[in-house]
Amino acid sequence: MELETLIQDHISCLSNKKRTIDAMHFELHRERDTVRLYDDFEARELVPLIYSFLTPSPRWREVNACLMQGKDIQYHFDFIVRPLVEDELTERTFNNRVGYGPDVAINRLLEDIYEVSEGYTRDCWVFFRDIQAYFPSADLRRSYDHYRSLIERNIPEGPERDDLLYILLRTTWSYTAIHTHKRTPTWMWDEYIPRHKNVAFNYNFDRSASLGNQHWQVAMNYDLNDFDHWQVDVCRAHYGRFVDDMWWVFADLEYGLAHIAESERRLAEYGYRMHPDKKYCQHYTKGGTFISTPFKPGRVYVNNSVVNRCKMRIRFWNRHVSPKNIGHFTSCINSYFGKMKRVNAYGIIRNLVEEISPRWWHYCFFCEPRRCVLPNMEYRRNEILMQKYHFKYHSKHEQGLAYYNGGFTSLRQSGAA
Repeated sequence: MELETLIQDHISCLSNKKRTIDAMHFELHRERDTVRLYDDFEARELVPLIYSFLTPSPRWREVNACLMQGKDIQYHFDFIVRPLVEDELTERTFNNRVGYGPDVAINRLLEDIYEVSEGYTRDCWVFFRDIQAYFPSADLRRSYDHYRSLIERNIPEGPERDDLLYILLRTTWSYTAIHTHKRTPTWMWDEYIPRHKNVAFNYNFDRSASLGNQHWQVAMNYDLNDFDHWQVDVCRAHYGRFVDDMWWVFADLEYGLAHIAESERRLAEYGYRMHPDKKYCQHYTKGGTFISTPFKPGRVYVNNSVVNRCKMRIRFWNRHVSPKNIGHFTSCINSYFGKMKRVNAYGIIRNLVEEISPRWWHYCFFCEPRRCVLPNMEYRRNEILMQKYHFKYHSKHEQGLAYYNGGFTSLRQSGAA
């Protein structure tokens, strides 16, 4: 790997991380740390720069991440290897993929229900299952062998392959329990994280993937690729998976139960176990909840936790009614309304609008066609700047009319041209 390549990887990795604490700390001594990272990589002496912490939202969960130096190296690996992984994944895996995601997964589930029920005219049953402790149960040796086989099949022998294999080796066996820096008090792990889900204190070096690490987000998606192909190509099942959450839709209840039992047996061969308390089997008319998204046949709703968080933000801003906060208020509320507009939650939006304090309506209004909160004309950003700094410019609408009526003026050609 060349130093210029590492610099370009760092710039690309910063595209959505510029305001994170790790990125800002790295930028303070970017040239020095980049050269040190390059020297360590060329000498094959990379050190895992891992830290762990607990997050309480939406529930207590352990997160293991790395500093910006480790993210740059992982980005280089992901940039080259991810297209190779995408070519082998099925169309029924939706997490950590461009053009996929939770919304696409829910829509595909509704399409499966519509197809199996033949347009909601016959019976079918929906099954949901969850893998217990998916990341802590990962087999490191199997994940490494899968990736190594993929790289050796597609990358010709040479320095690039050696670099990728070294990055794979260091990211797979980073020994989180030994090298991690715990940013949360130790007693909180025993209080909130069960032992079978604990990675920071798991000294079994054959298992445990780091939740929150970029490499493992894609590696765990690729780990069950053979299982996904068996479901789709061999069994022809209406199946889908988002990380460790899976669904099936069957027209025959008895066949569906037998298929789930066989799937559980095959997962045991990979070292995974389905959660004994998370079992769902209902007629499609009952609807259900998948990846925290409630749905009914032909309709999708918003999760109650999102509605409650929106209410909390509205109540917060109701205590800070002021013209100077109008921009923060509208952007915050509209971010929730935008998510709700994509699902069948128009009634919820109307109820949330009633939660807004009447004092806000002196500075903004609710646009019913767009279902969003907009500031009044005199409190919009351009108007405020014009009044504060005495800017002299026309509105965008007036500028557009001027261009339309007068046309564009071509630039004067210089004498040198």
